[in-house]
Amino acid sequence: MSKETRDQKKEIILASALSVMTKKGYYNSTMDDIVKESKMSKGAIYHYFSSKKEVYLGVIDYWEEKYTDIMAKEINKQKTAMKSLKALFKTFGVQMQKDPTPYECLPIFWSISRNDKEFKNAMQKVYNRFQKAIELIIETGVKNKEFKRVDPKTAALALILNIEGIFWFTLYKSNAGDASVYMNTISDYILNLYKA
Repeated sequence: MSKETRDQKKEIILASALSVMTKKGYYNSTMDDIVKESKMSKGAIYHYFSSKKEVYLGVIDYWEEKYTDIMAKEINKQKTAMKSLKALFKTFGVQMQKDPTPYECLPIFWSISRNDKEFKNAMQKVYNRFQKAIELIIETGVKNKEFKRVDPKTAALALILNIEGIFWFTLYKSNAGDASVYMNTISDYILNLYKA
């Protein structure tokens, strides 16, 4: 079996697990649910993952890799730090509308992380890398005099916490608009505060 075929099968398993998690949560889902959703044999899934926990830890990596690629493509098209951050917010809103599944699962991962050290460590690594990427954009903006002198760590954390607000839209409906409207509005508010 080629590496490409193995990667495709693994992606099917992880996408199926993500789908199962949105329907049943972590604690109520089983490997049999993932088998059924993926339309693969149990043996095929166990070839890649030894347990349900390992599958869901793999989902965290899968989700991060997929969205890092999407975000990087959008950010790298931009010519300024301000436009890069604006593109980041916009891309989250667009992706939420295209496929809300990862966003629906994130609160579940937060909940698991409260009681499971491996999940907490996996999620912490994701947030650390995300925060560092945003810090670098902010540092560039400060250096290029697009932004005031702000502490990049605090400013990056503020952006992340506001981006996290998008997950509210996976739970509730709003008369104020959808996730894209929220992301556009909140990014304008925050980025205007950072302007030099």
